[in-house]
Amino acid sequence: LSVVERSAYTEEQLLGYEKFWDIISTEKTYYGSALKRGLEEGMQQGLQQGLQQGIQQGLEQGLQQGLELGRTEGLELGRTEGLELGRTEGLELGLKQGLEQGHAEGRAEGRAEGRAEGRAEGILEGIKETARKLKFMGLAPTDIKNATGLSEEEILKL
Repeated sequence: LSVVERSAYTEEQLLGYEKFWDIISTEKTYYGSALKRGLEEGMQQGLQQGLQQGIQQGLEQGLQQGLELGRTEGLELGRTEGLELGRTEGLELGLKQGLEQGHAEGRAEGRAEGRAEGRAEGILEGIKETARKLKFMGLAPTDIKNATGLSEEEILKL
C-alpha cells in the first residue's frame, strides 16, 4: 500500500518525502551520537568524582589508622624508655641511699667496735642492702656485682 501511495506522488512530493526520511535518519544518527557522547562524558565525570572521593576517604582512613598505630608504637616505646630510665635512676638512687645508710650504720657500729672497723662494716652492709634491693628489683647478678663490687657468691647468698 505504501508503494502504491508513493507511486501516486508527483516528483516534487517524492523528493519532499525522501528529504523528510533523510532528515529523520539524520536526527536519529545525531541523537544516538549525542547519547553516546553524553554517556562517555558522564562516565568520565563519574570516574573523576569517584576517584576524588576514594582518595579523600583513603586519606581519612589512612590518617586514622596511622594515628592509632603511632599511638600504640609511641606508648610501647615510651614504656621501654621509661623503664630503662627508671632502672638507671633507681639504681643510682638505691646506691646513693644504700651507701648513705651503710655509712650511717657503720659510724654507729664503728664507735662501738672501733672507728676503722665499723666504718668498713657499715659501708659493706649498705652495699649489701643496696645489692638486696637491686636483686629484689630483678637486676642481674653480674650488674649488681659491677655496681657494688660484691662477688657473685655473696650476691647469691643475699
